[in-house]
Amino acid sequence: MADIGHAREHERRIMRTFTRGPRRYMFHPAPAGGRAFDYIQWFYGPLMSARSYIGSVRVALLDDHALVLKGLIAHLEKTPSIVIVGSHTSSRPFRAMLAAMPVDVALIDYSLAMDDIDGIALINLLRASYPRMKILVVSAHAQELVVHNMRLAGADGFVAKSQDPDDVIRAIDAVMTGREFVPVREAVDGTPPKDLVPLSPRERDVIRQLLEGLTVGQIAARTGRSLKTISTQKSCAYRKLRITSDNELFLLRDYVLALDAGSP
Repeated sequence: MADIGHAREHERRIMRTFTRGPRRYMFHPAPAGGRAFDYIQWFYGPLMSARSYIGSVRVALLDDHALVLKGLIAHLEKTPSIVIVGSHTSSRPFRAMLAAMPVDVALIDYSLAMDDIDGIALINLLRASYPRMKILVVSAHAQELVVHNMRLAGADGFVAKSQDPDDVIRAIDAVMTGREFVPVREAVDGTPPKDLVPLSPRERDVIRQLLEGLTVGQIAARTGRSLKTISTQKSCAYRKLRITSDNELFLLRDYVLALDAGSP
């Protein structure tokens, strides 16, 4: 660890940068007796800023889809300042890797395999274990409340998988320079979206039972209400929460249960 710290301090002392047109160049003087410059790296302005951090950004990736991982790695490797230190499809070896080497940015999927720790629980764990590491979530789930909960748990940024691949590079640059990278519609002050309509007591009850694993039919039988009534209350609650599926509901589990606990 001391050797790594010494190497990065040495890198800070010898690194120089200059700009030319839309590009930013970075070069390192070569050792005595070598070439004039060891190597040159360049950054296109729209993607990487005139950074306040020095040296390469060490990025570790976690996604349970191998094809997604390969695509992300191929795209990120086009930016010379980004170094991929490792990638995994499950959280256990990913966390072991983080414990074994320094990482600047953890690029993680929000939803992993059913038997794996993921979502808010994983973000909480990573934030507690590595308070200085940046956590950037790349996910297909871009609902406002989901993103809001990620931020509350300690994520530094979020990129939807439907966004331009270059946005991942912009997001890495943003979090490394102390800025958040979140969807435009997400509240910047850390509060939930202000135009959300609160759930009625009956709707909260239906949602709570859905989170317990019950079906609409089972809830109807338990409460003595009709199947149509329960279905309508479920649909109304989903509209208010701005979700469209049971999977999205479970992504909001912590938020919804907190609402239920705070209700009269």
